[in-house]
Amino acid sequence: MTNGWVDMKNTDMMLIMGGNPAENHPCGFKWPIEAKRTRNAKMIVVDPRFTRTAAVADLFCQIRAGSDIAFLGGVIRYAIENNRIAKDYLVNFTNAAFIVNKDFQLPADTDGVFSGFDAKSQTYDKATWNYQGSGGGAPKKDSTAVTGYTLGAAAHPPSGGAPPPPSLPEKVDFDLSLQNPNCVFQLLKKHYSRYTPEMVERITGVPKEQFLKAADLYTSIRKDGDMKKAGTIIYAVGWTTLAALAAASMRCAGTPTFRAPQTWPVFTTVCPAI
Repeated sequence: MTNGWVDMKNTDMMLIMGGNPAENHPCGFKWPIEAKRTRNAKMIVVDPRFTRTAAVADLFCQIRAGSDIAFLGGVIRYAIENNRIAKDYLVNFTNAAFIVNKDFQLPADTDGVFSGFDAKSQTYDKATWNYQGSGGGAPKKDSTAVTGYTLGAAAHPPSGGAPPPPSLPEKVDFDLSLQNPNCVFQLLKKHYSRYTPEMVERITGVPKEQFLKAADLYTSIRKDGDMKKAGTIIYAVGWTTLAALAAASMRCAGTPTFRAPQTWPVFTTVCPAI
């Protein structure tokens, strides 16, 4: 997970968001240009500004500042709904098949928050945030890791902080078909189902037709199960967005790489399976 700029010469698809490497990283940006020149790689730039990076892109989407999550959520939904994912990778190298505790609830099932939220303390009791399985489970009462706190007994322990997270089962239940409604993949699919093209347009300002064109182009290297091409995500700014990018790359089987030049985090994914 330490892919550098040079590795970008091997990509077939680039999604550049929140950064302007053509001006801020001109030496590194020669490698994306090399990929375009020698591999006919496609470049999508998503940014509030039309930058010098956007000037050499195959597709430019101008979004409202701060609406990145909605755009990426739409891409995740599009990839799942159109089966442009690397299922073998998801099953064998991610937790997509793991089955989550049946009591876990998504924001859509509650009042916009995950299960276990305590409004008074503004913290989460993560007792339901665990996999279904056998063995292991909650620590023993005398465990020094939880200082005698009984897991899930209250939303906030005596110290005033959030309760300790539950320990993982020794043996986690899983469903390799990814059809169990409580498996990680199905929960992710449900969570991102709200990010329709219409919602993306309303939040980001990117016209529905243009967004669909970008989502189709970005996920096209996984069309019909093709696993021979590589995709790259280059991102600057924001830790929460990095999580969404990680989800996007994992859905299409990516290997996230984090780089931090200067003061801004840059997230780069170079992978054989977007």
